[in-house]
Amino acid sequence: MFMPSKREFQFGWLPDLPDHRDLLYASVKKIKRKLPDSVDLRKQCPVVYDQGSLGSCTANALGAAFQFGQMKQAITDFIPSRLFIYYNERVQINTILSDSGAFIRDGIKSLNRDGVCPELDWPYLIAKFTQKPPSQLYKKALKHQVIQYMRLENWQVNQLKTCLSEGFPFVFGFSVFESFNSIGKNALIPMPKKGERMIRGHAVMAVGYDNVKRRFLIRNSWGEAWGNKGHAWMPFDYITHTSYADDFWTIRLVEDGMV
Repeated sequence: MFMPSKREFQFGWLPDLPDHRDLLYASVKKIKRKLPDSVDLRKQCPVVYDQGSLGSCTANALGAAFQFGQMKQAITDFIPSRLFIYYNERVQINTILSDSGAFIRDGIKSLNRDGVCPELDWPYLIAKFTQKPPSQLYKKALKHQVIQYMRLENWQVNQLKTCLSEGFPFVFGFSVFESFNSIGKNALIPMPKKGERMIRGHAVMAVGYDNVKRRFLIRNSWGEAWGNKGHAWMPFDYITHTSYADDFWTIRLVEDGMV
């Protein structure tokens, strides 16, 4: 249920630069089969996270995708340390001492290279976001790496829907406009109006779609009090607009390490 709030929400997505080394979803998938009219993966997702006053949306979105992968593979799952991910994202852009936001590609590559430890070991204590996690946690994190991931192209709406219909969410970033902060009880994100001010970039995870109403279901990281229990609907035209949204990634396989 929609709950009005005076809380100041945080963002943190920085748009990726092009990289020819990205493994593209389209290069390994043949999109030919008929797609279902709707998909909803919410029941297969972990609890909705809350990034609080830190611009760690990329770490929250990727952390949710990582835990989703663990649950899908029926292996021991845990809330991954979002501070661990956010710190390692910022290492790659030399901003560990500031709440700079981060690139999704840097986050997913750090999950592939460094892995992630459980949040029980490195809790989400915002006051410690500039601190490097202890070395023993990096060793532990190597048991929990992302093994396979791919980049999607958002202008191909069937590609995005195919990914979801296969049972996999995707993470992406988008430009947030002023109207985003005033969604109604239907939790529908409005299309930006001409001349509307852009606030910042934000990263979320898509967990479904509705063909009839032409919209994607997104999971935010502002707690369950936001939108419809932490979720909202984003129009196809918003998410596939290359000036509004970018950096679409799907995690397909995570390591089956022991906690």
